[in-house]
Amino acid sequence: MTDNELLEHVFRPMTEMQVADDGFTDRVMNRLPQRDVRRLSRLWTVFCVVVAIVLFILLRGWEIIAYGLVMMANTPPTPQQVLLFAVSAGIVGLLAFFETVSRLRYGSF
Repeated sequence: MTDNELLEHVFRPMTEMQVADDGFTDRVMNRLPQRDVRRLSRLWTVFCVVVAIVLFILLRGWEIIAYGLVMMANTPPTPQQVLLFAVSAGIVGLLAFFETVSRLRYGSF
C-alpha cells in the first residue's frame, strides 16, 4: 500500500463524518468573502513584472548588464568570487535536486 493509499484509507471516514453544530459551519462559510485568490495572485504577479520592466527601461538596465559582462570578460575572477560561484551553484543544484525528488515522489510532474 502506497503512502497516498494509506492516507486515503485513514482519512476517508473523516470526510463523510457529520458534526452536529446547528449550522454554525455553514453560517461561517457563507460569511467569508467570496474572492478569487488565484486571479488576485496572477494580477499581482503581472503588476510586479510590469513594474520591473518599466524600472529596467527607465534605469537603462541593459547598460548595467553590459558593463558587468565587459568587466567580467576583462578581469580574472578572484578566489573569493570562484568560491562564491561554487557555493551558489551547489545550493541551486541541491534545491533543484530536492524539488525534483519531491515532485517525483508526490506525483506533481
